[in-house]
Amino acid sequence: MKKILLLVLLSNFAFAQKYTLKVNIKGFENIKGKLYFQVLDAKEKIVKQSAETIDNKQVMIEIKDLSVGKYAVKIFQDENNNTKLDTGLFGIPKEPWGLSNNVKATFGPPKFSDMLFELKANKEISIILH
Repeated sequence: MKKILLLVLLSNFAFAQKYTLKVNIKGFENIKGKLYFQVLDAKEKIVKQSAETIDNKQVMIEIKDLSVGKYAVKIFQDENNNTKLDTGLFGIPKEPWGLSNNVKATFGPPKFSDMLFELKANKEISIILH
């Protein structure tokens, strides 16, 4: 009985763990504007979002207190400070953007499932702007 109780307590502790995700963003051609990012869960719900100042051509964002699960990261550089990703003909982005797993758009927007990665410990990922 004591072993079962201990296992239940340990499993509850494991699910309560919070982790940190570090996102290293590379590929800036300039440092204009702000960097907008979103962290989404597997159901495409926004978990964290923010706008960051770009100090140099490489930015590290640290997102704390994430639970075990699958996540995706979306980012874009708002070079003209209008708080949106500007697009041109056919919805093609005019400003730098990037996605987790460095998923690229080919003949339309990428699949959300291709952006997902699993978080079960502290993790660092890199995203290269397009």
